[in-house]
Amino acid sequence: MNNVKILIQASSRSWAGGRDICMGLVNDEIAVVKTIRQAFGAFPSAQFCLIAPEFDRNGELSKVIEKVADCRLKAFYGFDESPLKRMIAASLDLADEDYVIRVDGIHFCFDTNLTRQMLEIAQHKRLDCIKLPADFPVHFSSEVFRVGALRELEKILNIPELAKFHVHPKTYFELNRYDYRFEHLSTLPEYSDEYLKECRLLAKELYNIPRLEVSNKRTDWADTLSYHYHLALNYLKSNMKVLDIACGNGYGVRMMSEVLTEVHGADIDFEIIAYAENKSEQTNVSYFVQDVNNMDFDDASYDAVTSFETLEHVPAESYLKELRRVIKPGGMLIISTPQNSFGHIPVNACHLVEYSLESLLKLVGQYFLIIKVIGIKAGTIHSDSDPYGTNTFLVCINPL
Repeated sequence: MNNVKILIQASSRSWAGGRDICMGLVNDEIAVVKTIRQAFGAFPSAQFCLIAPEFDRNGELSKVIEKVADCRLKAFYGFDESPLKRMIAASLDLADEDYVIRVDGIHFCFDTNLTRQMLEIAQHKRLDCIKLPADFPVHFSSEVFRVGALRELEKILNIPELAKFHVHPKTYFELNRYDYRFEHLSTLPEYSDEYLKECRLLAKELYNIPRLEVSNKRTDWADTLSYHYHLALNYLKSNMKVLDIACGNGYGVRMMSEVLTEVHGADIDFEIIAYAENKSEQTNVSYFVQDVNNMDFDDASYDAVTSFETLEHVPAESYLKELRRVIKPGGMLIISTPQNSFGHIPVNACHLVEYSLESLLKLVGQYFLIIKVIGIKAGTIHSDSDPYGTNTFLVCINPL
């Protein structure tokens, strides 16, 4: 283990601009601290480095080193918009043929047995990268990289259109797998329902937070929340009357109102709707307090409905029936939801269910004609030839 370094990636702020979940609590301990302790226990002879943006130097995240109080843990701060450069800078003491393991600070229950298996395979086969399948539950995941492959990748990603891969280098290797020595771990575990429930219980306080909102976002190409709206605008027509369900502070409503004739936002939270109304000066925008499972809009009221990161929070059958009711025949539904092959008991305690690609298509297909499936790998990265990812984006038609 002398030539292996564990890199714990963390930040006090998310890419969307809000407080990052890794700074929340798990059993009264900061989540990233718990993740670090998990790594210590699994890899006692490895080197460890907390890698964080420059803006976290001397900030809240810097206190993590003090809380861990272990001389094995070092820290690197730098490159606010490039986790790839952070990984490389934190590995300057390693040779090209050495390996780093990257773990997200929020993944306090990452599967150390799988991580160890991936490392052994990578070292034996001299792989550039090995990772878990894209729809594997993210809370249990990690990735293994050959240091030299990361250094070469930085040279390739020096053009603006590839900047998004600085956040998720694993995805560049995955999408260009035939150009690299890349593998997915093929032998996967079967987690018991009891274990999934245990992880969910541990994460209950962590996810007991206000909804994720786009505020002072750090980059466009790492922010999946707003990217859903950018994708939707590729399918919506300018003369449409569109309803955005679970609109939150109205960020997406305001974005769509710049190109659409009329946009309404609906949310069950009275206070957030009041905030959205105060924030929106556009004349083609209106907001309503609504329960998505029992809305008081007339039948066939809208040409299209957008509803992002909502399905996992609500009873699915009544939600989809209500969406079908308010959309005109031939109208569009555009939704997104986390993709998770173990989603029947999600770790995120705010989610009732998370759906595998197959189960989601079966569910939504009972009510709508699905015309486009996009599997967002991470951030704003996806491939038309591969529908698997951490998030599923669907474009549907109401056949009624």
